[in-house]
Amino acid sequence: MKIIFPRVILGNRGDIASRWALLGALQRTKNAKINAVFAHTPEDIPNGIMQKLPYLPFKNIFPSFSGLKSFLKSDLVIWGVGLDFQDDASLMKLLYLKVQFSLYRFLGLRIWCLFQGAGPILTSPGHKLAHNVLKEVELFIARDPATLELLKSINDQPQYILGHDSIFLPDLEDNANQISKNDKAWIDKLTKGVQHPIVGYNIRLWFHFSSSILPFELSKERYIKRANEKMDKLVQAAVENIQYLRTAYNARILLVSAYQPATVSWEDDNQWLALIKNHFVDDPEVILVDQYMSMPSYFQFMAQLDLSIGMRLHTTLVGLRMGVPSINLSYTLKGEDILKHLGLPDYAASLEEFIDSSDILKPKITSILSNLPRERKYVEEAVQMAIKENETILKEIFEK
Repeated sequence: MKIIFPRVILGNRGDIASRWALLGALQRTKNAKINAVFAHTPEDIPNGIMQKLPYLPFKNIFPSFSGLKSFLKSDLVIWGVGLDFQDDASLMKLLYLKVQFSLYRFLGLRIWCLFQGAGPILTSPGHKLAHNVLKEVELFIARDPATLELLKSINDQPQYILGHDSIFLPDLEDNANQISKNDKAWIDKLTKGVQHPIVGYNIRLWFHFSSSILPFELSKERYIKRANEKMDKLVQAAVENIQYLRTAYNARILLVSAYQPATVSWEDDNQWLALIKNHFVDDPEVILVDQYMSMPSYFQFMAQLDLSIGMRLHTTLVGLRMGVPSINLSYTLKGEDILKHLGLPDYAASLEEFIDSSDILKPKITSILSNLPRERKYVEEAVQMAIKENETILKEIFEK
């Protein structure tokens, strides 16, 4: 099969990481030939892939001449990783999918959605759009049971398979030799020789979503106004939690965004992490990590943590994939469902409950940091099981 990857991922380290893992696995899979990958930068794609194409305006709807040639030389679109089947952010995402997928089918391409999430889909127009988008899809590998159940209830036409997020594929650890000397130096400076726990910490903009036809990009002021009060409370809860980690464990706190800097400003978590850092101006052990990281550097950085606490789902999943116990502050059911599916339900915590009282994390933090070898083994067993299941799925769909 000659494969093309057209899905747009702009600076989202988690989605880039999951795509990186999937591309690496496909390079080793019989009958899977990667013809071309669209990407924001060539560094977002692992070595060994020859055809790396830049995105074009309007979310890559209209490809360049070279891009069109790549489509015509392919027979399978892989719409891989992330979450696109939802209408709580805007109905525009589903409209966009319908247009894109219809164009791919017009060009005679098959469409597989691999290791994607879905939901929520809350509106009647959202259900109708999702139903019509799924008409164009031949195969959908769901990363969690809730996604599988939701999409089957909307349209049972595609073949559905239950898997895990594609971050759970092998050999991510083999990228260490691609880390630059400069990146290795600053990672070592932050993590080597530290005698106390190292905790990665992440929060993101939330409470701004709406099922409006207009996406966030076209109505930022209205969306952000909706979120302001809750975000103030969230920042305060995070500050209280970090104060506890500093007092009880003398932990080094590394505030890290799930987005590459200066890529998508309104999605970048650094604006919120900087507000947290402002409460610890005189504390050198609370550090805002705001530099660019290549994917191999990001994997290496995450692997050095003793604990990760974050809202972004992929902050949690990348941490787990690198063997780090990781608590997810779940703002939708997807976090809880994915962790339950991995066999790690205790690593999920309700964001709303956390905002009401940051103390809800104390028992989880104590359990993990007091028993790190046990917890790392617990994580490793869950991760290896997920990797094995995903590898089996890829082999079955490409080698049947």
